[in-house]
Amino acid sequence: MTDAVAPKRIAFLVFPRLTFLDFVGAYDALRRVATMSVDPAVTHRIIGTEAEIADETGLVMKPDAVYEDLAAFDLLYVPGGLGTRLLMDDRRLIDYLRTWGAGRPLASVCTGALLLGRAGYLRGLRATTHHRAYDLLRPLCREVVTDRRIVDEGRVVTAGGVTSSLDLGLYLVEKFWGADARVKIAAQMEYRSYSAV
Repeated sequence: MTDAVAPKRIAFLVFPRLTFLDFVGAYDALRRVATMSVDPAVTHRIIGTEAEIADETGLVMKPDAVYEDLAAFDLLYVPGGLGTRLLMDDRRLIDYLRTWGAGRPLASVCTGALLLGRAGYLRGLRATTHHRAYDLLRPLCREVVTDRRIVDEGRVVTAGGVTSSLDLGLYLVEKFWGADARVKIAAQMEYRSYSAV
């Protein structure tokens, strides 16, 4: 799984009415690649569609930049949330995503897949999203996968709803930096697969 070239610069997109766990779940695992010395050269930026972003509940964050040029990044991560429905028809955002181009890897969680799909990145591919958005995703990809939390189509990786972001973050760590890195970071996060008690 580590045949993929490990990214050095990761861009996280944020937008109004996102679901913060969609963002933070993967962000927490991926930021640790540098802080836990798996690859100290890895950096990240949080790029917003606005200078101040409020999630679905009004929790506010300030991204590092607004619509920053994506040319300098190696991996783009797109979360989901109620805001994706409006952004699917936002020409500026979709055109911005299209500047990512055909060569570099992309990842989404939850309804972030709707934005990747609208930008054309899921054409001919399998993908997944939150279970309540399967019907919205169907026209944008070859097949909606309903029985997996993560769908890896090579360059594009999509994950299901909300808590899948934790799985996706660790999956991307393993995909790019190997199983040992995933085990190390998961242990520090005290992440264990869910089981009923």
